[in-house]
Amino acid sequence: MAGGSPAHALTIFTPLPRPQLVRRYAIALIAAILAILVRWSLDPVLGHVAFYVTLYISVAFCAIVCGFVPAVLSGILGFLGIFYWFIDPRHSLQFIRQQQIHSMVGAFLVCAVLTAMGEANRRKQLRLNGSILALTNEGRERKRAEDELRLAHDQLELRVQQRTRQLSETLVRLESEIAVRERTEEQLRHLSLRLMTLQDEERRRIARELHDTAGQTLAAIKMCASLIRQAEHSRPEVVRLIDELNTFADEALQEVRTTSYLLHPPLLDEAGIASAARWFVEGFARRSGIQVRCDIPERIDRPPRDHELVLFRVLQESLTNVHRHSGASSASIRLQCNPDHLKLEVGDNGKGIPEERLQSFNTSSDGAGVGIAGMRERVRELGGHLEIRSLNPGTTISVALPLAKSGSSQKPAALPVSH
Repeated sequence: MAGGSPAHALTIFTPLPRPQLVRRYAIALIAAILAILVRWSLDPVLGHVAFYVTLYISVAFCAIVCGFVPAVLSGILGFLGIFYWFIDPRHSLQFIRQQQIHSMVGAFLVCAVLTAMGEANRRKQLRLNGSILALTNEGRERKRAEDELRLAHDQLELRVQQRTRQLSETLVRLESEIAVRERTEEQLRHLSLRLMTLQDEERRRIARELHDTAGQTLAAIKMCASLIRQAEHSRPEVVRLIDELNTFADEALQEVRTTSYLLHPPLLDEAGIASAARWFVEGFARRSGIQVRCDIPERIDRPPRDHELVLFRVLQESLTNVHRHSGASSASIRLQCNPDHLKLEVGDNGKGIPEERLQSFNTSSDGAGVGIAGMRERVRELGGHLEIRSLNPGTTISVALPLAKSGSSQKPAALPVSH
């Protein structure tokens, strides 16, 4: 309560703005009436002196609070009231003494000075109040903006936390899915290698069965046909039929041998990759009509059998693709055997491979056929590298197999390469 009185007093002396016209003039009128009433209450004490002391207070108050015109109006009304009720002759507006004129002039001068000073102070106070109000509004707006900014920051922090949590959960799911996919791909890769191994074993078995059973059976048929032809009293018609049968048996026997060697050439196990490659290239050139230039060393240290098998299958698949897809008229085979790695290159002068598809072949197995995917898996299993390059014109398949892992394998001595 004690702290509220000064603030209340300051509020009383706060200048009223110009738009509050009725309030300003009402206060001026009330101030004039109060000045007269207070002078009336002080009349027993003051008597016939200090007639205008309350008027000065009223004019000063009105000049500060209400403005110039209300202060003048309050001064005129207060002066008339005081002159009428307290200056002799009382209850009359007549003045008969020179001293009264002097006091009246002095009162008007004092009221004018108080009005001017009050108006000047009022204007300063109004400007100060306007500045304070502007600063207050600015501070209020700034505080509101800070509150909104703080609220937006808190909401943003909450959304960031929620988004971060969602991203973390998504990342965990993705990592789990990636791990599952990698395991699945690894299992599929092992399964593919296992299938290709079983395929090689099945080819070897079928080739052996064809050579040992069908080949022997056809040879026996030829022998029987020859015996029948040599028999006495054979009619010419029968001899002619036996000759045709013998010719068909020769053709069938040749087809069985070719199919058996294509499935799994015996030279690959007996003489190594060099001889098997030469034999396959010669047969391929004869069957396809494509000229093949073969660059294979005369003597070569045989690598491990799994390396030889992979190189032969790559050669076989590459030349098959040259015949089916490239439209080439010639091809080249190059085999290099270094102390630390084996390198096989198969090239052609065909139409090549589009750049986009070539990038897909070299970066992943997407878009690659079964043959290329199989070659890549075979080479990868041995720690090697397969690269496909498309030239203008032609395509080159390059395979490099390291020999570091074959240290424990038993290497046969160098063998001469048969032509």
